[in-house]
Amino acid sequence: MEMPFSGGYNDRKILDAIENGSLTMEELDRAVDRVVDLIIKSQPALQQEHSCDMEQCHAVARKVACESMVLLKNEENVLPLEKGKKIAVIGNMAKQPRYQGAGSSQINPTKIDNAYDSLAELGYELSYAKGYDDKGIEAVLVDQAKQVASKADIVLAFVGLTPEYESEGYDRRHMNLPDNQNRLIAELAKVNPSLVIVLAGGAPIEMPWLDSVKAVLHTVLGGQAGGSAAARILAGKVNPSGKLAETYPLSLQDTPSYRNFPGNRATVEYREGIYIGYRYYDTAKKDVLFPFGFGLSYTQFEYSNLRVSAESIRDTDEVTVSFHVKNIGTVDGAEIAQLYVKDDESTVFRPEKELKGFKKVFLKAGEETEITLTLDKRSFAFYNISIRDWYVESGRFEIMVGASSRDIRLRSTVTVKSSFEQAYIPNYREIAPAYYSADIDQITDAQFEAVLGASLPPKVRDKNAPLTFENSLEDAADTAFGKKMLDLIISVVNVAFKQDNNREMIIRTMVELPIRNMVSMSLGVFSEEMANGLLNMINGGKKTKGLAKILKGIPHALLNIKALLQSI
Repeated sequence: MEMPFSGGYNDRKILDAIENGSLTMEELDRAVDRVVDLIIKSQPALQQEHSCDMEQCHAVARKVACESMVLLKNEENVLPLEKGKKIAVIGNMAKQPRYQGAGSSQINPTKIDNAYDSLAELGYELSYAKGYDDKGIEAVLVDQAKQVASKADIVLAFVGLTPEYESEGYDRRHMNLPDNQNRLIAELAKVNPSLVIVLAGGAPIEMPWLDSVKAVLHTVLGGQAGGSAAARILAGKVNPSGKLAETYPLSLQDTPSYRNFPGNRATVEYREGIYIGYRYYDTAKKDVLFPFGFGLSYTQFEYSNLRVSAESIRDTDEVTVSFHVKNIGTVDGAEIAQLYVKDDESTVFRPEKELKGFKKVFLKAGEETEITLTLDKRSFAFYNISIRDWYVESGRFEIMVGASSRDIRLRSTVTVKSSFEQAYIPNYREIAPAYYSADIDQITDAQFEAVLGASLPPKVRDKNAPLTFENSLEDAADTAFGKKMLDLIISVVNVAFKQDNNREMIIRTMVELPIRNMVSMSLGVFSEEMANGLLNMINGGKKTKGLAKILKGIPHALLNIKALLQSI
């Protein structure tokens, strides 16, 4: 079984391996048996009759979206929207929502809601302006949006990352919204102070306009019912209860990987180690835009009565942590309570705190409930490379309960005794001190090598070494012929996929894909012999010899090109 299908390329390699003895029939039979067993086990399910109520599924999608969206700001309680107010809806995404990711994550929705129509159905008096398109900053669209916004009581600006800005297959180069959207927000803020941002996107962004807007609702990638879900939250039909699953830094320069990303041609150095996300920002005491686990509500919650079931335990024991959460507001709502653990006396470097449990509870106005979470050995452990297992070092641990990683409401402690005291615990305080303060910028080569346990490999490939099936076309650009070929391929793709949102992903895939994958994923269009001919030309061999191998494979390629095109 393979994905993607190689068109028989790997099948032939298996047969060759059987013939030359590098693979035995017994080994092949075991692999085949696993596939056959899966087929047999799946038969009862495949033979059952199934029915699907698409409207019911859409309702489920809406419920999921409603519970996932995150209210990031709500100054002066501008949300939920009041009936009778004039609402200006600005932004193309209000009518054509960004509701899913780009690349192979794309699926075919059964229907798509949009926020504009959903708000209209809820009885709001709306005006609309497109505000922007995908062609850059257009003054006419901005001016039209400002005119509409200036006549409204409240402005809803629907903005977000487009498929070109985030997708599988390539990395983001910055954390900005498209320039035309940032410009639009700045201009809208000048004509109407009651500005609400409805944001879409699958990753953190910088928000230079945050102080100029009254509210921000993050719809993330809301799915096919995301438009109606956003409308319900804006209208107050649903109380927002989502929390951020990642920290939003102030800027790209604040991220722990900034100095070492995207890396070199031959290596990428993950010098930040364990310090990613809140584990870095909280340990390094970095100011952030929004912390991990953050999310506002139309109500307020109070935490109290923290109880830990034992003051001291062995690492083989479990300990329960109980506390109360009360809705002290006037609106029904849900809260996600979070439990963090900190090792106060660690020999090895560890984060300031680590999330070890959470629970979402729905509470009516004035209602109170008790939440109980359980901590076990893994809750206190780190991975000890000396024993190649999870290990608890004896000592005191702080138990923290809160509404986000930066909003800790309750604290207690528990002492844990290790059942394997004689285990060696790595101590890097003298040889890699920067790791104990998460001072990423001060991690030298020597400190990184000490933690890595090996010398750093060369950062770039040897340009004099011949290219192989393991190299990419990007590597081929080190040669004069390879550079010309790469430039030609990029030019062709730019023209052929000019209007395709996946153009950048296609380019990066072709440029960075190993040549062996170009063969296996082409369904026979680009054969192994053709690849050898190409490598011969790139590596400085006789062009006529390499070209002959490529031309020889063209008849076979023509036979398979229809299947390849159908699979794309």
